[in-house]
Amino acid sequence: MSLGLNIRLSIMMFLQYFVWGIWLPILGIHLGSEEVGLTPAQIGWVYTVYGFGAILGPFLLGQLADRYMATERVLGLAHLIGGVLLLVTAYVTGFWPIFLLLFAYCNLYMPTMGLTNSITFRTAGEGNQDLFPGIRLWGTIGWIAAGLLFAAYRNSTNVAALRPLFDLVSEPSSRDCLRISGVVSLFYGLYCFTLPHTPPTRVDHDTTQVKKSAILESLELLKVKSFAVLVLVAGLIGIMLAFYFACENIFLKDIGTPEESIGGYMVIGQVAEALVIGLVPFVVNRFGVKNTMLLGAGAWAVRFGLSSIGQPWWLMIATIGLHGFAFAFFFVVAQMYVDRAAGPDIKATAQNLLIFIIYGLGTIVGSLMTGYVRDYFENDWRKVWAGPFVLTLICMVIFALLFRDTAIQKKSVVTEGDPLLA
Repeated sequence: MSLGLNIRLSIMMFLQYFVWGIWLPILGIHLGSEEVGLTPAQIGWVYTVYGFGAILGPFLLGQLADRYMATERVLGLAHLIGGVLLLVTAYVTGFWPIFLLLFAYCNLYMPTMGLTNSITFRTAGEGNQDLFPGIRLWGTIGWIAAGLLFAAYRNSTNVAALRPLFDLVSEPSSRDCLRISGVVSLFYGLYCFTLPHTPPTRVDHDTTQVKKSAILESLELLKVKSFAVLVLVAGLIGIMLAFYFACENIFLKDIGTPEESIGGYMVIGQVAEALVIGLVPFVVNRFGVKNTMLLGAGAWAVRFGLSSIGQPWWLMIATIGLHGFAFAFFFVVAQMYVDRAAGPDIKATAQNLLIFIIYGLGTIVGSLMTGYVRDYFENDWRKVWAGPFVLTLICMVIFALLFRDTAIQKKSVVTEGDPLLA
């Protein structure tokens, strides 16, 4: 793959996660502000929207990209419409308007994570899967940049220079996480139409198979034992991921972190991810898929265990770095595995199957739990974090016992005898 293509795909990943990295870490604070005033349980329900968005949207947009429309066009339209929805959400109050608008937005945004993976793998070509972590790294950098720039914006005394597009208000506000994300999403949507043309892949099947839904074909991958185990564990890990997204910003505020600095501190996880993501191909080749993913899950277990202690403050900040370490070694490896598992004409749908499991089912369960768990334990963080800690340990045991450890092979189409899927 040429340097030019690598740069174009890296910009795509940067913008993809820059959009999400602005509004998601700060949303809980905005929803709990005096201006909006949602309860912890209502905030938990709002955080389920990206879970619901990862259930229906990924399969529909994946099917569209695999069968009917070029992937980059699907990506562009999703972000253009999504940008408008974010801008509208910034100006509404009340649980139902916010919930429904973000529900619609996430049904457009969540599938685009799988679509960017699909474009990257398709453009890189056969035998170049090891290029993916380096390109995906720019998504992490985008998230870091979003958090740091938004923190600088919230702390700036010269706000006019930093937000010329938002002169309708006199002071920075937590709602700006939605407004800035909306504007960036509109720009990103236009950029998507300049990406490498990625039309649906035609393969030689018999007449019956040609008509088969890409959704059904991707679900057939669950017949492979190791694939099914990965999907199960990824869904459970998704529950813990929801705890992190929905609770971490509030946890940091409760232990004395200045509100305007929380976004900046939370990018520590992405800085750690950026430092280790380039090592993913080496670690997988050296230790195998199984041990690499167990390392990732183990980092989450340590992180939740330390968070349940709740002190000292500097240690709680330091543990954020474990989130990035875990994400790189667990989810990036899972995405590489799925690309090898899927046939050439269902790769977008298969990637979105993983999104559905992690950010769909796992997120809905986890986000709903966070609101009620926080209410039940009255924000006793020792007890709140104990649940994710125990569940992560259970996931590690299941994965260690049932997943067959194999190395990622450089093969374009996985066959029945592929050791990766044994």
